[in-house]
Amino acid sequence: MLCFLRGMAFVPFLLVTWSSAAFIISYVVAVLSGHVNPFLPYISDTGTTPPESGIFGFMINFSAFLGAATMYTRYKIVQKQNQTCYFSTPVFNLVSLVLGLVGCFGMGIVANFQSVTLRISTEINGDI
Repeated sequence: MLCFLRGMAFVPFLLVTWSSAAFIISYVVAVLSGHVNPFLPYISDTGTTPPESGIFGFMINFSAFLGAATMYTRYKIVQKQNQTCYFSTPVFNLVSLVLGLVGCFGMGIVANFQSVTLRISTEINGDI
């Protein structure tokens, strides 16, 4: 298992870099398209209308995958540390893995279901 964990230090770095790029790129595209005010818009407003919604969704989905990989790597590192010395309770390690994966799943849901898109589709169908 340790050979799998070697070289995995780039995953958290890639997660932070990719997530930051997702917000910055969707902000730049939204400002250049004229969809948001350039001075301090909400993050959710910068990824609600096409084309920035597609970019935002794709990049946040990949961030969710990287987050899940980071959580699993952390789980395995703590598990390996517990074999040599008592580092943390295994139950807490498992709980942190599950909570991290649930958070990453929620991040994927946020990326795929933008609020404006859902509101427009319900108005068209007459559900409001």
